[in-house]
Amino acid sequence: MNTNKNEVKLERRGEREVVFTRYFDAPRELVFDCHTKPEFMKRWLIGPEGMVLDTCEQDLKVGGKYLYLYADQKGNKSGVYGTFREVVVPETLANTENYIMEMSDFNPNAPEDPNATFESRTFTTEGKRTLMTHLCRYASAEVCKMMVESGAADGMAECYLELDKLLIEVV
Repeated sequence: MNTNKNEVKLERRGEREVVFTRYFDAPRELVFDCHTKPEFMKRWLIGPEGMVLDTCEQDLKVGGKYLYLYADQKGNKSGVYGTFREVVVPETLANTENYIMEMSDFNPNAPEDPNATFESRTFTTEGKRTLMTHLCRYASAEVCKMMVESGAADGMAECYLELDKLLIEVV
């Protein structure tokens, strides 16, 4: 598989939005499953360097909650959590995203941050490939700029190379 043709493309839309696009050489149903089924997600959704997806809990329905925790070999953890806002299998997945930087401060029963990032992924069939369009709407222009400058697209690209390997295996 030629991964160059499947690179992550980033487009800024206004001050608070970024749209990432990426092609996958697999049917959209499978690409959607890889983004929603914990047994697949744990195999490709790598975290910060040295971290793996250790906990993948979710209630995949509108209003359902999710919790993804990454852990390293030393026991350090971080993660994300939120609420699903739209679930249309295998077309659309939208959710809020809150970051857990310090586990000792995390309360799963606390109300969600009203300034949480909003994400929406749309999966479109194009021939034998799937185009994923991933919109991120950040709380402010400053947060958006920080995410873009932090190399979010590079981290995403690394994850998707792992997903490419999984897709070859399960197609």
